[in-house]
Amino acid sequence: MATILHIEPIAAKSALARLGLNEEALLEAAKHGYLARSNCTANHPPLYAPFVAWGETVRVLREQLTTIGWKRNDEKNYSRIIHPDGYFAIAVATGDEATGMASGFPCNKSVKGPSTIDAIEINRLQAWLPGMGPDELQNDPKEGQPMTWLLLVHHALNEIRSELSQPFDIGSNGRINGWRERILLRTIPLDFDPQEIIPPSQPDLDVAVRRKA
Repeated sequence: MATILHIEPIAAKSALARLGLNEEALLEAAKHGYLARSNCTANHPPLYAPFVAWGETVRVLREQLTTIGWKRNDEKNYSRIIHPDGYFAIAVATGDEATGMASGFPCNKSVKGPSTIDAIEINRLQAWLPGMGPDELQNDPKEGQPMTWLLLVHHALNEIRSELSQPFDIGSNGRINGWRERILLRTIPLDFDPQEIIPPSQPDLDVAVRRKA
């Protein structure tokens, strides 16, 4: 199955709107994950930084979407947030260097377990329902199980790249190796270069000062 890829901002916006989402909510979650990771020091355990980044991304995503009716779900310790209609859910994962790049093939950095495998199986079953296209599939969940999308986030050296993508296949090594649909989000630049301050071009004003009579 060919991957449906949304690259241009207008196409991505339209695809997100179909899911009842906007890009800002997803980017805000990704940004908070990065900030949490940035606050870690060499004295933190090595596994803490990626864990806290993932946790804060989940938290902020949930805090934003629950205000518009989405519901938290931690069934089987698989943290997701589910659309008000129950048609689909979003989980958060750390992506590799290809995340957010149209020419690449992204993959999850950490090995996924049974919950992700089960979610992908639901995605596959619904995708193969005969005579149904992507839009119809979103409105006909099989046996009440939501289709799962991943907010895939990668912290590069100078930017944060992310995408909302629907996994379709996973290898025996726990790495996702097939995507049904990918929605690329805007990159968040991490530009800490000092900004040049340009002085005003207007001439200085001479103010006459006179002693009071």
